[in-house]
Amino acid sequence: MRFSNNGGHMFVRLAILAISVVTVQPSLLAQTQPERFWLAGRYDGNRIIVYFDAVKFNGTLPSSAKQLTDPVALGFFSSAELPASYVAQFQKEPNREHFGLGDKYDLLLDDGGVATVTITTLVGAETDEGVGNDSFIGALATLEKDKDDWLAFTRGNYAVRRHRELAGGTGKDHEKIPTVFASLLNEPIRFDIQSKIVGLLNSRMKAMATDAERRQAENVSPLFAVQQFRLADGTLRYYARAGWKSSKGSRERLIYGLAVWIAPQPTLHVLAADSAAGFEYLPDLLNVIDLGHGNTGVIVSIHGDDSGSLSLAQYRDGVDLGHMRTLQSIGAGE
Repeated sequence: MRFSNNGGHMFVRLAILAISVVTVQPSLLAQTQPERFWLAGRYDGNRIIVYFDAVKFNGTLPSSAKQLTDPVALGFFSSAELPASYVAQFQKEPNREHFGLGDKYDLLLDDGGVATVTITTLVGAETDEGVGNDSFIGALATLEKDKDDWLAFTRGNYAVRRHRELAGGTGKDHEKIPTVFASLLNEPIRFDIQSKIVGLLNSRMKAMATDAERRQAENVSPLFAVQQFRLADGTLRYYARAGWKSSKGSRERLIYGLAVWIAPQPTLHVLAADSAAGFEYLPDLLNVIDLGHGNTGVIVSIHGDDSGSLSLAQYRDGVDLGHMRTLQSIGAGE
């Protein structure tokens, strides 16, 4: 009998444990889902534009859709105002963002600040016109009235995340500007550092280019640009690009393009490299955003002969742009 009673107690304990696992497991799974971020651009004085999802309109865009003025920020396409009923049909698919008029999001600015924005217009960009591209659905969102001049002091490219309420429900994230944060810097870079970076680019070009490319490039002074930025922990990094061309004018020909991510300590050294046909095809670093939790986001523009895209990636030392985690990319090509 004693054995039977113990067995009964064991069964009850196991049943309770099973129920608690079933109850807790979804919460645990939800906690492990990575936070979502989206590209945002300055639309006008106090509004931003953001595209949440890539879709296929397949020629169904309503004829009544009102065409809107192009955004101030480049790369966000011409858009049209869409009715909520039209947007809703695309939100039924898995993993779509369920956004609507009046919803609040957090705008991550390039000075480490966070401002609350409210969706005031639903929009879409029709770019899947039989050429294999996607169209996009998104929104215009407006800054709070007391912050409606903040965009005037920014580079125009940002990131957006779902709104977070602070402890106590104040919702005033924008008032908690950190003293150390990821950012793209404006300060001039010393000439001796620039000279060393050019040397690093030349050395890396010789190691990565073909024999024919290297022979041609060695006799050419490259077009060169360098930017400096800080990671979320305040650590300094450089992003440098160089492009080698032969001849000039109508006979000009691309030889090689190379971009490198550089750390200054203990001495200047290359962490990763991206190559292209020439300087014009290398990723252009538009902004650096603090994503929170020690993470740094880089916003880049990439151009091809008949294509262009904007991408938000999570920066990581030691990997090229193609191997960084892409948080969102929007673009189109012929």
